[in-house]
Amino acid sequence: MAEIYVQIPAYRDSELPKTIQSLLNMATHAERIRVGVMWQRSATDRLPRSLTSRPEIDIIDVPYQESKGCNWARNLLQQGWKGESYTLLIDSHQRFVRGWDQLMIDMYEGLRQQNIDKPILTGYLPPYDPVNEPYGRVYTPMEMYALDQDNGLLTKLVSYPMPFWKRLDRPKPAHFISLHFLFTAGQFNRDITFDPDIYFFGDEVVTSLRAYTAGYDLFHPHRLLGWHAYDRRTRTPHWADHQTWTEQERISAERIRALYSGQLTGRYGLGTARSISQYESYIFRKLISHESAA
Repeated sequence: MAEIYVQIPAYRDSELPKTIQSLLNMATHAERIRVGVMWQRSATDRLPRSLTSRPEIDIIDVPYQESKGCNWARNLLQQGWKGESYTLLIDSHQRFVRGWDQLMIDMYEGLRQQNIDKPILTGYLPPYDPVNEPYGRVYTPMEMYALDQDNGLLTKLVSYPMPFWKRLDRPKPAHFISLHFLFTAGQFNRDITFDPDIYFFGDEVVTSLRAYTAGYDLFHPHRLLGWHAYDRRTRTPHWADHQTWTEQERISAERIRALYSGQLTGRYGLGTARSISQYESYIFRKLISHESAA
């Protein structure tokens, strides 16, 4: 049985084949990996048969016109979890270091041995340039911070190089979750079901809050695991094709406000292990600690 269920929502992205190839080719134990791809493609998009014929790659093929956004795709991918011990959420434009799978499992299990029951390894990976690959790769682990808000909601996050990362002997506590790199127990797919009505902006803050209140602890990997393409030249954003995205975003903002006020409950609501105020205090303590160190 596969140990890691990797989930890839891919929207009109020419980097998808290379991402899957890097994921599997650079793994120590590729035979223990199963990949689910939500392939939202145009009529001219193609994947090589060397990938589509592999039994460990499950591809859900959807015309891009029918797509309802990234969290709609993530919700469907979560339903494909088959009980794997671990799950990894990534984007379709990434590269990986050799042995990334064993490095991640070692970090995760190291945290578990320190009585951290439900760790999440997450973060914005350093960039690579898909046009000039492999030139332009940055070789420093990153950590995340709040950046900006829209209409009173924190929606944008940013990352900076992790200071003194070579001196660290374990992952570093994190404030926020990155949805282009999230590694944790497979049970996450049942505990934190993605809300398909949350469109894009603010979804990482929402997921951070929901995971923290469900008893998960967030950490940034202290070692380099891979790279992410922030340049959009090789892909088309969902909002470029769908004129209704502004209405989807309006509905999404309403959902987020309802979540924060406690009105949104059930499978898309908050956890019961911790409160919103505890998450706010956790972030505030880390911010004060960071500012004092600076």
